[in-house]
Amino acid sequence: MRRDCKLILVEGLCGTGKSTLAERLHRYLVQQGISSSFYDEGAEGHPASMNWHAFFRDEEYKELLERYPNTANEIRSRAIKDNSNYLLPYREVKEFTELNALYAELKSRELCWTDSPIATLSEFTYSIQRQWARFAELASTSEKIYVLEAVFFQHQIHDLLRHYQAADRQIEQHIHGIADQIAAMNPVLIYLTQSSVRKQQVWISSIRSKPHFATEQNIRFMENRKRIELRLLDTLPFPTYTIENVNLDWGEVFSKMVGAIGQNIG
Repeated sequence: MRRDCKLILVEGLCGTGKSTLAERLHRYLVQQGISSSFYDEGAEGHPASMNWHAFFRDEEYKELLERYPNTANEIRSRAIKDNSNYLLPYREVKEFTELNALYAELKSRELCWTDSPIATLSEFTYSIQRQWARFAELASTSEKIYVLEAVFFQHQIHDLLRHYQAADRQIEQHIHGIADQIAAMNPVLIYLTQSSVRKQQVWISSIRSKPHFATEQNIRFMENRKRIELRLLDTLPFPTYTIENVNLDWGEVFSKMVGAIGQNIG
């Protein structure tokens, strides 16, 4: 990480400690006198994530305004125009949550992390990459370092595989498209891993009381994700560091994370 680095990305499969260790890294930066902001994958007000954003094409957006004339001004004030499409962030918006029909419609039109995607593959990738471009523009006005977890690899690849059955090449093109948007932030990626995906998923399944994590279907999905992500690390145009947690020694992993950023930050 160069001295002007503004972005640390922490990635890895479920159960690798991304959230806990990324937040700990953020606190470490603050203790060192470095201005930093941390966002986990579900954080409200996340500058890069598109969760809780409803997707509308131009005509669909106009029809939405016609159906809810009393809320139209609020919708217009929050809508993000992307080419001929619109994205409408709706999380914790009182004017939206008070109207059950409107809220249900917005939720049904989620851009990402949904059971029934509305956007096509090209619409999805364009919208996501544009959001990262807006994030980079926002960051250019600040000296702080952003620490983000799970939003660069995990969310992208989950949706591309689950919803669009994307090929490796399509995933690589999308990730590189995001990388191009954030190049000016001089990012660094820390990838946390464990040797056995199966053991990792069985362990996190018991810890979080989520038995589906330990199913054969999910284990195969995670093994494929890991294959794709490790391959992507070698193609990214910025520094990446792979840290393996051999004995669930979180202290050792964190020390290696600090060492990784310390090689470049000062």
